[in-house]
Amino acid sequence: MEDEALELENRRRIYQLLTKYPGMYLREMEKKLGLAVGVLEYNLNYMEKKEILMVEKDGNRVRYFIREGFSYGDKAAVGLLRQEIPRRIVIYLMLHENASFQDVLAQFKISKSTLSFHIKKLTEANIVGSEKDGRATNYRVLDPENTARVFLTYKASFLDSVVDRFAEVWGDMGK
Repeated sequence: MEDEALELENRRRIYQLLTKYPGMYLREMEKKLGLAVGVLEYNLNYMEKKEILMVEKDGNRVRYFIREGFSYGDKAAVGLLRQEIPRRIVIYLMLHENASFQDVLAQFKISKSTLSFHIKKLTEANIVGSEKDGRATNYRVLDPENTARVFLTYKASFLDSVVDRFAEVWGDMGK
């Protein structure tokens, strides 16, 4: 049935794109593929009904994933880690376990409220955990091995030299 659904060139192109870049938004696909939004939406809806794709709501937006071989946990992690600020926070925390809020803030040129917003999203997704240490709060990645696996498995999806450097450092650490 999947072969029939992918007979059309546009559907094959969408499938190939999402295999390489899981968790893309509609507008990202529109730019990469050069397809009209209506054509793209029609084919995405068709592929979702045929259970080739699955979707993840991200606020008012939708991320698209190939259904085959994609676990629920990976889907949530990739959705967040495709965003630059959460991705960089997680990489920092993987390399600096139990960093305080102030430690993380010092690494990024963002406001306290922006950092709080992203850390809250990462905490709610069970990617990052926190622990009180007196008046300070320290943060760490809850499952660094699995998070590193997600980074390494979907590295091409992130298009980020920071992820490439992380992969090298993580490998050098013998992990």
